Amino acid sequence: MAIRVSVSRVDMDDKTLQKPVLKDYGETRIAENSSTAYTIDLTRGNVYEVTLTASCTFTFSNPPASGTAGSFKLILKQDATGSRGVTWPTSVQWENGSAPAITGTASATDILTFTTTNGGTAWYGFLSGLAFA
Repeated sequence: MAIRVSVSRVDMDDKTLQKPVLKDYGETRIAENSSTAYTIDLTRGNVYEVTLTASCTFTFSNPPASGTAGSFKLILKQDATGSRGVTWPTSVQWENGSAPAITGTASATDILTFTTTNGGTAWYGFLSGLAFA
């Protein structure tokens, strides 16, 4: 016998869900333009698709508490003008100690992943892919 429960939202208030088996799940995607500053707020979602409309300074807010891992994906798009730069939070640690050069080509897309285990004191930044057309 199958049991079907229909709810639009379950807020577990940072409680533990133990041993779930997930099938066909999705993640909340936030798609917005950047302006000159943009805050990635992890209470809103974990996949951000941001179109750069100006050179932008990013801020990361509301990560999980220290001792719990938190991560998000950033799909970073250049607008039709291109050549928009980014400034990352100083808390981001990059492979080999330096941030990757993002693609400046108009309408190009780069994908990055960020992970923290200490409440956002430090973030590990990873380049997942460059120059998707």
